[in-house]
Amino acid sequence: MSDVQLSERDLCKLFSDSSRYNSPNGGIYQIYNTRKQDPSKAADPNAPKKNLIMISDGVFHVKALLRGTAAEKFAASTYQRGDVIRVTEAEPAIVKERKKFVLLVDDMELVESGRKMQNPSSTFLDKYFEDHPDECLNDSADPVTSTPAITNSASPAAAAPAAAAPVAKPAAASASPADKSRPIFAIEQLSPYQNVWTIKARVSYKGDIKTWHNQRGEGKLLNVNFLDTSGEIRATAFNDQATKYNELLQEGKVYYVSKARLQPAKPQFTNLSHPYELSLDRECVIEPCNDEANVPKTHFNFVKLNTIENQEANSTVDVVGIIQTVNPHFELTSRAGKKFDRRDIVIVDDSNYSITVGLWNQMAIDFNLPEGSVVAIKGVRVSDFGGKSLSMGFNSTLVPNPEIPEAFSLKGWYDTTGRTSNFTSLKQEVGSGPGGDSTKFIAQRITILKAQNDNLGRSEKGDYFTIKAAINFLKVDNFAYPACSNDNCNKKVIEEPDGTWRCEKCDTNNAAPQWRYMLTVSVLDETNQLWLTLFNEQAEQLLGVDATELVRLKDEEPDQFTKVTQSIQMNQYDLRVRAKEDTYNDQTRIRYTVANIHKLNWKSEADYLANQLSEALLA
Repeated sequence: MSDVQLSERDLCKLFSDSSRYNSPNGGIYQIYNTRKQDPSKAADPNAPKKNLIMISDGVFHVKALLRGTAAEKFAASTYQRGDVIRVTEAEPAIVKERKKFVLLVDDMELVESGRKMQNPSSTFLDKYFEDHPDECLNDSADPVTSTPAITNSASPAAAAPAAAAPVAKPAAASASPADKSRPIFAIEQLSPYQNVWTIKARVSYKGDIKTWHNQRGEGKLLNVNFLDTSGEIRATAFNDQATKYNELLQEGKVYYVSKARLQPAKPQFTNLSHPYELSLDRECVIEPCNDEANVPKTHFNFVKLNTIENQEANSTVDVVGIIQTVNPHFELTSRAGKKFDRRDIVIVDDSNYSITVGLWNQMAIDFNLPEGSVVAIKGVRVSDFGGKSLSMGFNSTLVPNPEIPEAFSLKGWYDTTGRTSNFTSLKQEVGSGPGGDSTKFIAQRITILKAQNDNLGRSEKGDYFTIKAAINFLKVDNFAYPACSNDNCNKKVIEEPDGTWRCEKCDTNNAAPQWRYMLTVSVLDETNQLWLTLFNEQAEQLLGVDATELVRLKDEEPDQFTKVTQSIQMNQYDLRVRAKEDTYNDQTRIRYTVANIHKLNWKSEADYLANQLSEALLA
């Protein structure tokens, strides 16, 4: 029997005794239940973190929401049912008209692992207070009502029962004595467990109003991002509210926001890391704030250009660089016949790397910054077609000549030494490595056996490596899937009884799908064999036909289909491979996908071998 005793009945005391409510730290509890994140989503930085657990004091159990340091410890360790923890920093919260009780845990420490449950049938605290409402704290006993930041009832937010939320930590200074009565919360604090809050935040991004038309009708959508010193959060408004807030909100201005509805974030529509987003409905209150003190204009998490080579395709990054080249504007036509305006610029930084950034539509037409200017780009998408490049998306923001330390430092470097430097390009030409240095690219190859022996792919972000290998087998069953034919949507569609193809994401039915590759091939070199997956762009490059055409050939011209698929077998290729752990059916394995594929450049191969022979003879 362990010497560590649980704080019996302490969870009930937290919500029934004012002094304990006001000093909630130090309790020792047992983990009653956990609900960790789905392993398949654990690597996704944009996926909401499900750090909601149950804790027990031996008599009662209650929900605990892990935040900050506690959430990081929980995600990084193997906490399980029965573990004993000491809560070192926490806030009690009474939500939903005092019918729900939650302990918001900001930090904790593990006291004992794997202890047998002291009382598996302990009483759920919500149920206990439902049966004994007189024991719960009332408004007069609630210590939060004595907190200076929210005692003045001049603001509508402060007039609400203060016990519905933990004490707010200031996110920024207020504009006036009246404004100081507001319970100003930091954006990072927002969660559904607070129902009385106000944020003071800047509109860091406001998109154009989007309209849609489908079988259910039509509507409007407005996306904005709010920013304070603690982080950013996405907000959406629909239909009449979209029109209202489009007129009210100005990008770059600061506002007080309260009474917006919080809901789980949708990672597919945002590049922000906040697990929740705001819904600006009719109940929402937004007021201009004239004092912009302590509210940043933007927030960046910059990465150096030389690290983008190892970034996953379709991930988003923030970069700052010097414009080296501005290419002419040109026009592209999609397979659906829609025309797009495009312009490519090349930026460099002091890592001595360069990368192409694609600008689209009106930005591509209007772009007029001179070469040598500094640009900071937030939320730009990483593409791995033909090497690594960047592409501006709907939620990307380009800030010219930003007044931030990183920009000043970069400009000073470029004016003194960078202007005459040689840069390695992340664009990969056929048969050569970055910057066209084919011999350097060939020298970086490893064998399949070495990649397997080195356990490449076991790291958190995965690993990249390059091999020269021959394709010896191609799986011709299920080599492609039917995808939505609408622009900017690649979701799988399902055939309906009437012959149309249904996309749940777009809420539309289309006459035919746009087939996309998910091709599996076996490759081998002189050391071993490996199974690789090629997605659409890489498989098209390999086979020379798109997936829709190959599906047609398989159904209508099987001889031609066989000719296409067999034409690549036993041919050697340069393969840039990404290895990453994947969990499926509770089994963990390393999955290998092709980031880039090129035919061999025989002249480069001969030059490399000649150089190797010369070095060997000289040695």
